[in-house]
Amino acid sequence: MDKQTLRKEYLEIRKNILDKDIKSKLIFNKIVNTKEYRQCKTIALYKSLDSEVNTDELIDYSLSVGKIVLLPKVIDNDLVFYKITKETILIKSAFGVYEPIEENNYNGNIDLIIVPGVCFDKNNNRLGFGKGYYDRYLSNNSIKKIGICFKEQLLDNIPTDINDMKMDLIITD
Repeated sequence: MDKQTLRKEYLEIRKNILDKDIKSKLIFNKIVNTKEYRQCKTIALYKSLDSEVNTDELIDYSLSVGKIVLLPKVIDNDLVFYKITKETILIKSAFGVYEPIEENNYNGNIDLIIVPGVCFDKNNNRLGFGKGYYDRYLSNNSIKKIGICFKEQLLDNIPTDINDMKMDLIITD
């Protein structure tokens, strides 16, 4: 199956997954108990959409334990990360994702990045949304990468090409 067909099928599957709050909590607990999370000082996350694994608790928890928390914004076809606080205002972008309104991007080291995806496979491959933002960013930065998804989004194998970046770890419910 080609990427576009797989993407369409798994976006529909993801939309219909039940008990997302319970499953998101299980994923949250697994993330915060990883060595990668416990050791990181700076974590790049994303503000989840309704059908995705909910990242709100992870964002709030990370801020409360003193981690530097970053959220992405698309600027000129590139992913740029911004440091956030509990007071940071997020606005919906043209792509329908929530981005910080801050204009000062973060230029320090990022220890860990939590990566969204339409689906993942058991070989740590990721199928994203087709724009390549994360793949381009990750190809230029050496960061521990954790992909998160519901177990319904985990396949045996997905098609990949030379530009696709593997995750270091995939966490599901």
